[in-house]
Amino acid sequence: MEEIEFQAVVEGDTIRVPEQYRQLLTKIVKVTIEPLCEGKIQYAPRGGPGQLTPDDFSTLKIDTTSWKFNREEANERR
Repeated sequence: MEEIEFQAVVEGDTIRVPEQYRQLLTKIVKVTIEPLCEGKIQYAPRGGPGQLTPDDFSTLKIDTTSWKFNREEANERR
């Protein structure tokens, strides 16, 4: 039997085998499970628009002590 690899969502104690691989299965198979997410964020390499890197989550610090804010003035702009 040739080795196949696919990603699946575990539903309780069931892993669904995609239809295209079902005919390759015999009665006895070896199963190796590799979790894709272990409670930490996985980042995709930057390769196109919309993909995130760890740099996208850096802390932004802005000193706002000199800013003037008047709530009534802000509400009048609506």
